[in-house]
Amino acid sequence: MMKYWSVTVQWEHETDTGRVQKTKELYLVESISATDAEAKIYQNFEGESGFSVIKAEQSRILEVIEGQ
Repeated sequence: MMKYWSVTVQWEHETDTGRVQKTKELYLVESISATDAEAKIYQNFEGESGFSVIKAEQSRILEVIEGQ
């Protein structure tokens, strides 16, 4: 059974002053496990650098209902 996972991704980039800045982003991923959700994130950002998955936890969201 597929579930929804909240996956926190941290990006690191250098500012104009040479300081490393960290930014966190939250993604909702449909998958069967936390490991699968993390793998989907890495697959989605293939070719990108400077990011890491720092947390994956099961979401309380049961279903996404889309309009027609």
